[in-house]
Amino acid sequence: LANVLPAMLDHMARGDMPNESQLRTIASASLEDQRQVWKKHKPSKADPQVSWWSVAQGLTKTRMYARDASFGDDLAQAYGIAWVEDLFAPADEDSRYTTDVEAFLGAQQEWMTNNLPRKGMLVEVNGWGQPELPKKAERVYGKPAKSDCTAMYLDRDGKVQSVHYRLPEAKKAKAKGDSGSGTDGADDAGIVSASRPDVTRKGIEMIGDLRTDALHEALARAPIEDDTLMALLVLAFAGQNVSVASGARDISYFGAASLGEHAARLFNPEGVLEFDMDELRAAVRSLLIDVLSCRENRSNSGIVARVAGDAIGADDFLANMGSEEFLSCLSRSALEASCKDTPVLPRQKVKDTRAALVEHFREGRFVHPAALFAPDRAKLSSWLTSKAATGEDNPGEHAEDPQAAEDAGGAEREDAFREAAE
Repeated sequence: LANVLPAMLDHMARGDMPNESQLRTIASASLEDQRQVWKKHKPSKADPQVSWWSVAQGLTKTRMYARDASFGDDLAQAYGIAWVEDLFAPADEDSRYTTDVEAFLGAQQEWMTNNLPRKGMLVEVNGWGQPELPKKAERVYGKPAKSDCTAMYLDRDGKVQSVHYRLPEAKKAKAKGDSGSGTDGADDAGIVSASRPDVTRKGIEMIGDLRTDALHEALARAPIEDDTLMALLVLAFAGQNVSVASGARDISYFGAASLGEHAARLFNPEGVLEFDMDELRAAVRSLLIDVLSCRENRSNSGIVARVAGDAIGADDFLANMGSEEFLSCLSRSALEASCKDTPVLPRQKVKDTRAALVEHFREGRFVHPAALFAPDRAKLSSWLTSKAATGEDNPGEHAEDPQAAEDAGGAEREDAFREAAE
């Protein structure tokens, strides 16, 4: 009450009091602001009652808190920001604030500009408070890769936020004058020798068929050591007939050019397949990281990635999902079910329950059951039955394959699988 305008106090002494919230708003304002608002809303003979709601509304100003500021004292001084203590805030928290919103946001913007990471950019927010990412950008909700970009922005509370995203691979421009014909340099250089080659094209094709049959026969019947089998599997993924949509790098590898880097580690300088078990294990882990994916996009490996993650205990590597961003994706019943085994009790409002869970799991770890790797037994059984019936994978069946069913927490599973594989 010591911060309330004396004229208002005199009126309150007559029994016309504002509620506690309105009184706090009034007492937090300067005496000059109170004087101006009181002139407009003070009682009259015709209306002796004061509209305290109108008084409090007239003194309400947007506050930007020091605890939400990313900038330091140097920028605060440069922008002329003077912090004011909130007298009604708990004593154990930083309650300093300013009502100079423009200066606060300007200092935040300058801090972001000075601390922009490599491959980072400043973006605006849309009407829903979400960042406006570049066109065709795909937001990354899990662990970002080195090639991913960062977008920094200010949310509705003036806090600095950042999200990660990735852009599709740029298509290579067609060379000028390239007609797309299959002629080679020898034809352009002039007339070459017309002598018949040792083996004709048809003969080369016959050799290819004979080699393939022999290779398949040897793979089926020849004695092969386990380490050699693992090395051959790595080599197989480096083949030019293999196409992989990787969840690790978000690139489609046709001809597996980038997957070949794992196989190259298994050769000695003379080009002979030679390796030790540590090199082989590292190559196999790197290959599996590039191939297996749980992301809900074209790179999804489906139910096999779930089985793989379950087999190697990737659940233990799932990141904390007790964040505002993930919990806002849950229904009321699912959110209240997440309170089980915690001291958090469901609130009347969903947002209050969510805020309490976010605070509880801030230093802990929460994993929603829907994100666990263990696949649904019925779907796995159906998948095994379909594969046993066909004897091979048919790309045309992908749309109806149970492994393509929608899953929750795909990005989180992907990151956990990569951590476990490493």
